[in-house]
Amino acid sequence: MKVLVIICSHAFEPLWRENVKVLREIFADAHFCGISNQDDFHNYEDLIEFRYKLINTKGQWSKVCDFITDHRDELDYDWFVKIRPDLKLLEPVPWGQLSIGAVNARARVYNGPAHIRYGMSINGEGKWKNVGDVKHERYEHDVVLDDQLFFFHRGVVDRNVFDKDTSDQIEHEWTMTATLKKRGASLYVVGIHAELSKYHCFSGDIP
Repeated sequence: MKVLVIICSHAFEPLWRENVKVLREIFADAHFCGISNQDDFHNYEDLIEFRYKLINTKGQWSKVCDFITDHRDELDYDWFVKIRPDLKLLEPVPWGQLSIGAVNARARVYNGPAHIRYGMSINGEGKWKNVGDVKHERYEHDVVLDDQLFFFHRGVVDRNVFDKDTSDQIEHEWTMTATLKKRGASLYVVGIHAELSKYHCFSGDIP
């Protein structure tokens, strides 16, 4: 299985080097792509080797779409992983639980019947414990995916889901999810145990 890990941020700060070390361990056989607002890749280059290095000052969603569109003909990977350097993975990726035909991520908003451990990007420990938007209903609807970390198969790329976004909308989880749905992408909520290190905010459960 060939995997490309796309690390996106406004800056590749040295503060998150430990998180990058974890990425190197979890994705030992993967290739890495770095997309930053500035030429600061050297802060991580002694830890990982970047197959691609791009400077792009757009938001996270547009960073990924621009890269996929501009390099699509040469991207012969089975899986793509998008992550921020300030997000620390706390356990290996559950590859067997991912959907090949969908964009896989934790939820920012969830309405539906599922119970998923670590399925929320918030509702974590401490002051975040009671922050979240989960409603249990018979049928799943109005799900919003978290944009900090997501996984998608090459088949999703082949369906033009990650073509360049030429709209001028403000980027956040809701607009990203709306664009994914408009492009015909399926959304699949998965449990990923992670910590947003800047705020010490951990993945929460969809209870």
